[in-house]
Amino acid sequence: MPTAPLKHMEIAPYYWYDGKMSRREDVTVDPFAHALHYGSGVFEGIRAYATPRGPAIFRLREHMDRFLRSAAVYSLDVGYTLDELCDAIVETLAANELESAYIRPLAFFGEKTISLAPAFHCPTHVLVALRALGDYFGAGQGDGIRATISPWRKFSSKAMPSTVKASGHYANSVLAMQDAVRRGFDEAILLNDRGEVAEGTGENVFLVKDGVVRTNDRSADVLEGITRASVLDLCADIGIPVEIGPIELDDLYAADEVFFTGTAVEVTPINAIDDRAFLPERPIATRIRTAFRKAVVGEDRRHADWITWVGTTADEDERASHVA
Repeated sequence: MPTAPLKHMEIAPYYWYDGKMSRREDVTVDPFAHALHYGSGVFEGIRAYATPRGPAIFRLREHMDRFLRSAAVYSLDVGYTLDELCDAIVETLAANELESAYIRPLAFFGEKTISLAPAFHCPTHVLVALRALGDYFGAGQGDGIRATISPWRKFSSKAMPSTVKASGHYANSVLAMQDAVRRGFDEAILLNDRGEVAEGTGENVFLVKDGVVRTNDRSADVLEGITRASVLDLCADIGIPVEIGPIELDDLYAADEVFFTGTAVEVTPINAIDDRAFLPERPIATRIRTAFRKAVVGEDRRHADWITWVGTTADEDERASHVA
Protein backbone atom coordinates (compact mmCIF):
# COMPACT_ATOMS: atom_id res chain seq x y z
CA MET A 1 0.00 0.00 0.00
CA PRO A 2 1.22 3.57 -0.60
CA THR A 3 2.93 5.15 2.39
CA ALA A 4 2.85 8.70 1.04
CA PRO A 5 0.46 10.74 -1.10
CA LEU A 6 0.86 10.18 -4.82
CA LYS A 7 2.47 12.91 -6.87
CA HIS A 8 0.50 14.73 -9.56
CA MET A 9 -0.40 12.24 -12.33
CA GLU A 10 1.26 9.33 -10.48
CA ILE A 11 -0.64 6.04 -10.95
CA ALA A 12 -1.92 4.10 -7.93
CA PRO A 13 -0.57 0.58 -7.37
CA TYR A 14 -3.83 -1.39 -7.17
CA TYR A 15 -6.35 -1.90 -9.97
CA TRP A 16 -9.75 -3.55 -9.97
CA TYR A 17 -9.57 -5.79 -13.03
CA ASP A 18 -12.27 -8.20 -14.22
CA GLY A 19 -13.79 -8.54 -10.78
CA LYS A 20 -10.79 -8.71 -8.47
CA MET A 21 -8.17 -6.42 -6.96
CA SER A 22 -4.77 -6.79 -8.65
CA ARG A 23 -1.42 -5.12 -8.39
CA ARG A 24 -0.68 -2.84 -11.32
CA GLU A 25 2.27 -4.98 -12.52
CA ASP A 26 0.03 -8.06 -12.62
CA VAL A 27 -2.52 -6.50 -14.99
CA THR A 28 -1.66 -7.31 -18.60
CA VAL A 29 -3.31 -6.48 -21.91
CA ASP A 30 -2.81 -8.78 -24.88
CA PRO A 31 -0.93 -7.12 -27.79
CA PHE A 32 -3.88 -8.05 -29.99
CA ALA A 33 -6.50 -6.57 -27.69
CA HIS A 34 -9.06 -5.11 -30.07
CA ALA A 35 -9.22 -1.81 -28.18
CA LEU A 36 -5.46 -1.32 -28.47
CA HIS A 37 -5.73 -1.37 -32.26
CA TYR A 38 -9.13 0.24 -32.83
CA GLY A 39 -10.03 2.22 -29.71
CA SER A 40 -13.04 -0.02 -29.08
CA GLY A 41 -13.69 0.82 -25.46
CA VAL A 42 -15.63 3.23 -23.26
CA PHE A 43 -14.54 5.03 -20.12
CA GLU A 44 -15.35 7.60 -17.48
CA GLY A 45 -13.34 10.18 -15.57
CA ILE A 46 -14.45 10.64 -11.95
CA ARG A 47 -12.97 12.67 -9.09
CA ALA A 48 -12.65 11.78 -5.43
CA TYR A 49 -11.93 14.74 -3.18
CA ALA A 50 -10.21 14.78 0.21
CA THR A 51 -12.46 16.08 3.01
CA PRO A 52 -12.38 15.99 6.85
CA ARG A 53 -14.95 13.15 6.65
CA GLY A 54 -12.84 11.12 4.25
CA PRO A 55 -12.84 10.78 0.46
CA ALA A 56 -15.89 12.19 -1.35
CA ILE A 57 -16.57 10.75 -4.80
CA PHE A 58 -18.43 13.25 -6.96
CA ARG A 59 -21.52 12.03 -8.82
CA LEU A 60 -20.36 8.42 -8.92
CA ARG A 61 -23.69 6.86 -9.94
CA GLU A 62 -24.31 9.38 -12.71
CA HIS A 63 -20.87 8.63 -14.17
CA MET A 64 -21.31 4.89 -13.99
CA ASP A 65 -24.81 5.06 -15.41
CA ARG A 66 -23.36 6.86 -18.44
CA PHE A 67 -20.57 4.26 -18.54
CA LEU A 68 -23.13 1.47 -18.91
CA ARG A 69 -25.10 3.40 -21.53
CA SER A 70 -21.92 4.05 -23.51
CA ALA A 71 -20.99 0.36 -23.29
CA ALA A 72 -24.41 -0.65 -24.58
CA VAL A 73 -24.01 1.51 -27.68
CA TYR A 74 -20.80 -0.36 -28.57
CA SER A 75 -22.26 -3.75 -27.52
CA LEU A 76 -19.66 -4.20 -24.79
CA ASP A 77 -20.89 -6.89 -22.40
CA VAL A 78 -19.79 -5.31 -19.11
CA GLY A 79 -21.26 -8.10 -16.97
CA TYR A 80 -21.64 -5.98 -13.82
CA THR A 81 -24.57 -3.99 -12.47
CA LEU A 82 -24.48 -0.31 -11.67
CA ASP A 83 -24.26 -1.08 -7.95
CA GLU A 84 -21.44 -3.59 -8.47
CA LEU A 85 -19.43 -1.09 -10.50
CA CYS A 86 -19.91 1.67 -7.92
CA ASP A 87 -18.82 -0.76 -5.20
CA ALA A 88 -15.73 -1.68 -7.24
CA ILE A 89 -14.71 1.98 -7.43
CA VAL A 90 -15.15 2.50 -3.69
CA GLU A 91 -13.18 -0.70 -3.06
CA THR A 92 -10.34 0.40 -5.33
CA LEU A 93 -10.08 3.80 -3.70
CA ALA A 94 -9.97 2.17 -0.27
CA ALA A 95 -7.43 -0.48 -1.35
CA ASN A 96 -5.06 2.27 -2.51
CA GLU A 97 -5.60 4.25 0.71
CA LEU A 98 -6.11 7.45 -1.26
CA GLU A 99 -7.88 10.53 0.06
CA SER A 100 -8.25 12.06 -3.40
CA ALA A 101 -7.88 10.62 -6.86
CA TYR A 102 -8.82 10.75 -10.50
CA ILE A 103 -10.76 7.53 -11.15
CA ARG A 104 -10.76 5.88 -14.56
CA PRO A 105 -13.21 3.01 -15.18
CA LEU A 106 -12.66 1.39 -18.58
CA ALA A 107 -14.46 -1.35 -20.50
CA PHE A 108 -12.81 -2.60 -23.67
CA PHE A 109 -12.81 -5.39 -26.21
CA GLY A 110 -9.93 -7.78 -25.66
CA GLU A 111 -8.01 -10.30 -27.71
CA LYS A 112 -9.23 -12.75 -30.37
CA THR A 113 -9.83 -11.10 -33.71
CA ILE A 114 -9.07 -8.11 -35.90
CA SER A 115 -12.65 -8.19 -37.16
CA LEU A 116 -14.47 -4.88 -36.97
CA ALA A 117 -17.38 -6.67 -35.33
CA PRO A 118 -15.69 -7.42 -31.99
CA ALA A 119 -18.95 -7.95 -30.09
CA PHE A 120 -19.30 -11.30 -31.87
CA HIS A 121 -15.77 -12.48 -31.12
CA CYS A 122 -13.92 -10.65 -28.34
CA PRO A 123 -14.23 -10.77 -24.56
CA THR A 124 -14.98 -7.60 -22.67
CA HIS A 125 -12.54 -6.57 -19.96
CA VAL A 126 -13.46 -4.09 -17.22
CA LEU A 127 -11.01 -2.23 -15.00
CA VAL A 128 -10.83 0.60 -12.51
CA ALA A 129 -7.53 2.48 -12.26
CA LEU A 130 -6.63 5.53 -10.17
CA ARG A 131 -4.09 8.28 -10.37
CA ALA A 132 -3.38 11.49 -8.52
CA LEU A 133 -4.64 14.65 -10.20
CA GLY A 134 -4.47 18.19 -8.92
CA ASP A 135 -5.08 21.04 -11.34
CA TYR A 136 -5.25 19.54 -14.82
CA PHE A 137 -3.51 22.53 -16.41
CA GLY A 138 -1.04 22.87 -13.56
CA ALA A 139 -0.46 25.62 -11.03
CA GLY A 140 -2.41 28.76 -11.83
CA GLN A 141 -5.31 26.97 -13.52
CA GLY A 142 -7.76 29.02 -11.46
CA ASP A 143 -6.26 32.20 -12.88
CA GLY A 144 -7.22 31.11 -16.36
CA ILE A 145 -5.75 29.54 -19.48
CA ARG A 146 -5.21 30.41 -23.14
CA ALA A 147 -7.23 28.58 -25.77
CA THR A 148 -7.21 28.51 -29.55
CA ILE A 149 -9.80 27.68 -32.17
CA SER A 150 -8.64 24.38 -33.59
CA PRO A 151 -8.26 23.79 -37.32
CA TRP A 152 -9.67 20.31 -36.60
CA ARG A 153 -13.46 20.03 -36.54
CA LYS A 154 -15.49 18.04 -34.01
CA PHE A 155 -16.92 14.92 -35.62
CA SER A 156 -20.60 14.90 -36.45
CA SER A 157 -23.00 12.86 -34.33
CA LYS A 158 -24.10 11.31 -37.60
CA ALA A 159 -20.62 9.77 -37.85
CA MET A 160 -20.12 8.77 -34.19
CA PRO A 161 -22.47 9.33 -31.24
CA SER A 162 -21.16 12.38 -29.40
CA THR A 163 -23.20 11.49 -26.31
CA VAL A 164 -21.04 8.37 -25.81
CA LYS A 165 -17.73 8.62 -23.94
CA ALA A 166 -15.78 6.20 -26.11
CA SER A 167 -12.03 5.73 -26.28
CA GLY A 168 -11.72 5.97 -30.05
CA HIS A 169 -13.64 9.23 -30.18
CA TYR A 170 -10.75 10.98 -28.46
CA ALA A 171 -8.42 10.61 -31.44
CA ASN A 172 -10.19 13.78 -32.61
CA SER A 173 -9.23 15.49 -29.34
CA VAL A 174 -5.63 14.27 -29.49
CA LEU A 175 -5.16 15.93 -32.88
CA ALA A 176 -6.65 19.19 -31.65
CA MET A 177 -4.79 19.29 -28.34
CA GLN A 178 -1.39 18.48 -29.80
CA ASP A 179 -1.85 21.19 -32.41
CA ALA A 180 -2.81 23.70 -29.69
CA VAL A 181 0.15 22.89 -27.46
CA ARG A 182 2.51 22.96 -30.43
CA ARG A 183 1.35 26.51 -31.12
CA GLY A 184 1.81 27.63 -27.51
CA PHE A 185 -1.75 27.36 -26.18
CA ASP A 186 -3.11 25.41 -23.20
CA GLU A 187 -6.23 24.03 -24.85
CA ALA A 188 -8.23 23.93 -28.07
CA ILE A 189 -11.86 24.70 -28.88
CA LEU A 190 -13.33 22.70 -31.74
CA LEU A 191 -16.06 23.88 -34.07
CA ASN A 192 -18.52 21.37 -35.50
CA ASP A 193 -19.00 20.67 -39.19
CA ARG A 194 -21.48 23.57 -39.39
CA GLY A 195 -18.97 26.06 -37.99
CA GLU A 196 -20.68 26.37 -34.60
CA VAL A 197 -18.74 26.14 -31.35
CA ALA A 198 -18.74 22.54 -30.14
CA GLU A 199 -16.43 21.89 -27.16
CA GLY A 200 -12.87 21.67 -25.92
CA THR A 201 -10.79 18.54 -26.29
CA GLY A 202 -12.31 17.21 -23.08
CA GLU A 203 -14.50 20.01 -21.78
CA ASN A 204 -17.80 21.78 -22.32
CA VAL A 205 -17.71 25.49 -23.16
CA PHE A 206 -19.67 28.21 -21.36
CA LEU A 207 -19.80 31.94 -22.00
CA VAL A 208 -21.20 34.84 -20.04
CA LYS A 209 -22.77 37.89 -21.66
CA ASP A 210 -24.55 40.65 -19.74
CA GLY A 211 -24.89 38.45 -16.68
CA VAL A 212 -26.42 35.50 -18.54
CA VAL A 213 -24.62 32.17 -18.80
CA ARG A 214 -24.88 30.35 -22.11
CA THR A 215 -23.85 26.87 -23.23
CA ASN A 216 -24.78 24.49 -26.01
CA ASP A 217 -26.19 20.97 -25.96
CA ARG A 218 -26.01 17.69 -27.87
CA SER A 219 -27.41 19.36 -31.00
CA ALA A 220 -23.95 20.96 -31.32
CA ASP A 221 -22.30 17.49 -31.34
CA VAL A 222 -21.00 17.74 -27.77
CA LEU A 223 -20.75 15.30 -24.91
CA GLU A 224 -23.19 16.63 -22.34
CA GLY A 225 -20.84 16.47 -19.39
CA ILE A 226 -21.79 15.66 -15.82
CA THR A 227 -19.86 18.69 -14.61
CA ARG A 228 -21.78 20.73 -17.18
CA ALA A 229 -25.08 19.47 -15.73
CA SER A 230 -23.88 20.22 -12.21
CA VAL A 231 -22.97 23.79 -13.17
CA LEU A 232 -26.39 24.34 -14.70
CA ASP A 233 -28.01 23.18 -11.45
CA LEU A 234 -25.72 25.40 -9.39
CA CYS A 235 -26.57 28.41 -11.56
CA ALA A 236 -30.24 27.83 -10.74
CA ASP A 237 -29.38 27.61 -7.03
CA ILE A 238 -27.51 30.93 -6.93
CA GLY A 239 -29.81 32.83 -9.27
CA ILE A 240 -27.70 33.09 -12.40
CA PRO A 241 -29.84 33.01 -15.56
CA VAL A 242 -28.93 30.40 -18.17
CA GLU A 243 -29.60 30.01 -21.88
CA ILE A 244 -28.96 26.78 -23.78
CA GLY A 245 -28.55 26.81 -27.53
CA PRO A 246 -26.10 27.07 -30.42
CA ILE A 247 -22.99 29.21 -29.92
CA GLU A 248 -21.39 30.95 -32.85
CA LEU A 249 -17.72 31.89 -32.92
CA ASP A 250 -18.67 35.58 -32.82
CA ASP A 251 -20.58 34.88 -29.58
CA LEU A 252 -17.36 33.67 -27.96
CA TYR A 253 -15.38 36.69 -29.08
CA ALA A 254 -18.12 39.07 -27.87
CA ALA A 255 -18.50 37.39 -24.47
CA ASP A 256 -17.68 39.02 -21.15
CA GLU A 257 -16.36 35.73 -19.73
CA VAL A 258 -15.66 32.26 -21.10
CA PHE A 259 -14.90 29.12 -19.13
CA PHE A 260 -14.52 25.36 -19.48
CA THR A 261 -16.18 22.68 -17.37
CA GLY A 262 -15.22 19.04 -17.00
CA THR A 263 -14.22 16.43 -14.44
CA ALA A 264 -10.50 16.98 -14.95
CA VAL A 265 -10.60 20.78 -15.43
CA GLU A 266 -13.51 21.40 -13.01
CA VAL A 267 -14.43 25.07 -13.69
CA THR A 268 -11.53 26.74 -15.50
CA PRO A 269 -11.66 30.34 -16.77
CA ILE A 270 -10.36 31.15 -20.24
CA ASN A 271 -8.21 34.29 -20.33
CA ALA A 272 -7.86 34.48 -24.09
CA ILE A 273 -8.99 32.77 -27.27
CA ASP A 274 -6.33 33.30 -29.91
CA ASP A 275 -5.87 37.10 -30.02
CA ARG A 276 -9.08 37.90 -28.12
CA ALA A 277 -8.18 38.60 -24.47
CA PHE A 278 -10.87 38.77 -21.79
CA LEU A 279 -10.88 41.08 -18.79
CA PRO A 280 -9.31 39.55 -15.67
CA GLU A 281 -12.46 40.25 -13.64
CA ARG A 282 -14.79 37.28 -14.01
CA PRO A 283 -17.52 37.68 -11.37
CA ILE A 284 -19.91 35.04 -12.75
CA ALA A 285 -17.33 32.33 -13.32
CA THR A 286 -15.90 33.02 -9.85
CA ARG A 287 -19.31 32.55 -8.22
CA ILE A 288 -19.88 29.32 -10.12
CA ARG A 289 -16.40 28.05 -9.32
CA THR A 290 -16.92 28.76 -5.61
CA ALA A 291 -20.29 26.98 -5.60
CA PHE A 292 -18.82 24.02 -7.44
CA ARG A 293 -15.91 23.73 -5.01
CA LYS A 294 -18.38 23.53 -2.12
CA ALA A 295 -20.52 20.95 -3.86
CA VAL A 296 -17.71 18.51 -4.69
CA VAL A 297 -16.64 18.20 -1.05
CA GLY A 298 -20.16 17.74 0.27
CA GLU A 299 -20.61 21.21 1.76
CA ASP A 300 -23.75 21.98 -0.27
CA ARG A 301 -26.61 20.20 1.53
CA ARG A 302 -28.93 20.85 -1.44
CA HIS A 303 -26.87 18.37 -3.40
CA ALA A 304 -25.87 15.86 -0.75
CA ASP A 305 -26.91 13.09 -3.15
CA TRP A 306 -24.05 14.07 -5.48
CA ILE A 307 -21.53 12.65 -3.02
CA THR A 308 -20.55 9.05 -2.29
CA TRP A 309 -18.56 8.94 0.92
CA VAL A 310 -15.79 6.39 1.36
CA GLY A 311 -15.09 4.99 4.80
CA THR A 312 -18.16 6.41 6.59
CA THR A 313 -21.08 4.41 7.92
CA ALA A 314 -24.70 4.80 6.96
CA ASP A 315 -25.38 6.33 10.42
CA GLU A 316 -22.66 8.91 9.87
CA ASP A 317 -24.09 9.77 6.45
CA GLU A 318 -27.54 10.17 7.96
CA ARG A 319 -26.28 12.47 10.73
CA ALA A 320 -24.29 14.54 8.21
CA SER A 321 -27.36 14.99 6.00
CA HIS A 322 -29.04 16.92 8.84
CA VAL A 323 -26.15 19.32 9.31
CA ALA A 324 -26.86 22.73 7.80
